[in-house]
Amino acid sequence: MSIRIRIRRQEQNNHEHHANGTQKVLNALKKTAGIQSVNVYIAATMLAVFCKMNEENYMMKKQFLILLILSPFLSFGQTFIALDSSIASALRTHPQFQLSQQEVEQQKTLKKGSFNIENPSVGVEAPYGKKFEIGIQQNFQNPLVYFQQSKVGKQNVYLAEKGLSLTKSQLITEVRTAYLNLQFAETKAKQLFYQDSIFNNLYIASEKRFNAGEADLLEKISAEAKSKEVHNLYIQARADLLNSQLQLQILTGVTAKDIVTNQVLEKSNANFSALLFGDTSVFKTNPFIQYYQQNILVNKQNLRLQKTKLLPGLSIGYLNQVGSEQPQNFRFRYGVTIPLWFWTYNSQIKAASYQYKMANSQYAIAQKNINSGYQQALADYKKYFESLNYYETTGLKQADAIISTAMRSFESGNISYIIYMQSLNQAFEIKLSYLETVKNYNQSIIQINYFNGQ
Repeated sequence: MSIRIRIRRQEQNNHEHHANGTQKVLNALKKTAGIQSVNVYIAATMLAVFCKMNEENYMMKKQFLILLILSPFLSFGQTFIALDSSIASALRTHPQFQLSQQEVEQQKTLKKGSFNIENPSVGVEAPYGKKFEIGIQQNFQNPLVYFQQSKVGKQNVYLAEKGLSLTKSQLITEVRTAYLNLQFAETKAKQLFYQDSIFNNLYIASEKRFNAGEADLLEKISAEAKSKEVHNLYIQARADLLNSQLQLQILTGVTAKDIVTNQVLEKSNANFSALLFGDTSVFKTNPFIQYYQQNILVNKQNLRLQKTKLLPGLSIGYLNQVGSEQPQNFRFRYGVTIPLWFWTYNSQIKAASYQYKMANSQYAIAQKNINSGYQQALADYKKYFESLNYYETTGLKQADAIISTAMRSFESGNISYIIYMQSLNQAFEIKLSYLETVKNYNQSIIQINYFNGQ
């Protein structure tokens, strides 16, 4: 009986020891990360379970430790959003896309009025001075004018449709970029939170060593400075994360306050081998180029329209005769309209000609801008592709090796605390640089897809 009592007391003491340890670590987490209370409670529960596990459950403890580190970023109360649904939401709610759709409908409506006949002229006339009779007269432009106006209206509809395609392509590119920025902000915040926790714990340990007379003042100050520096970077990363969420919300119209991506930031798969040799044929599918090509056709057709207005028109009229004593009770009038004020028509033709030339110049400028942006995107793609090869084959492995080697050397007393901290900082900078390179690489792919009309 006494053995059982001692065992129970020992288990109770162990539980109290674990609870005290949990509370101490929690207090450190609160001071270090500044996370929300709900996540602190989640972390507390996970940490309590972690402390109660037996040493034999090594793999399970390892999994719980990973979850504990990432617990402030778990999606409790958050809204997952996928890239495809973000694009669909933006195309459904963004006012710029709605405006382009309305412009298409406007041009379709205007095209129906291409055959715009002038209003008839109604008047009274007394040919013999005895009685006024009502007469009506209708003027018509040359039939070729109406035919050309219909063609101009048709080309304007095509131009509005090209504008809609351009707006869609630009909006999709903006959403992809905003989504990528949110992915990067999430990953960077997690990485800095991990670093913040490590350097804060190192600072706490250094302060204890200093109070115990085992470390000098330089070690303590260095640890404190580095801890505060990393914590400041973490606070900035959290602010960038909130801003990235806001930018994606503005583009997509999503009303949820705390949105997170459902995809981890990773290297995008792309095959641009056929495009790396300066193939400019891809510009044919670019909506920006297609819009200005169509703009040339619109102005070319408008120039033809202005020229046809020099052709004579037709005039038809009808008038009742005065009195029954006249041999005919009605009469008709036929004639032509002659554009005598030719200087007006010449100025309109010249203006349309200049507009046509301007459209060609705008197209040439668009080609140069697209070609410049395309070449820049290809250069970025090549640059970051090679950089990623370095990180994937060498850089990340070296960072992990630096961390593990520095840890073993510091524990065995072969290196000083400052060297240990500098080694960790070097390894973490490599990991952050890798994340930045992944983001820039994916951004170059987004730009290339835009120039390809995808």
